[in-house]
Amino acid sequence: MQGNQSVHLQIATPKGVFNGSFPKTAKISEVIDAVVADRGLKTGDVFELCHDGQKLTPTTRPLVSFGLEGTVKLELIATGSGV
Repeated sequence: MQGNQSVHLQIATPKGVFNGSFPKTAKISEVIDAVVADRGLKTGDVFELCHDGQKLTPTTRPLVSFGLEGTVKLELIATGSGV
């Protein structure tokens, strides 16, 4: 077997840190949806994940395509959802 097939994420959110593991093939959008649901954030808002200040876009890409392995610290940022 080759290495671990999951990535452990520590994600800073407006409502505290989310800790969880996801398959390396999970899409960024799936991770965002899981964190928003877990933390009870407003589902109508638009969120982005950032790693070392870089937005992880497009959200249709899997975690592995960003080179994320092992334990990774990310930030969940709410972007403008209206004025």
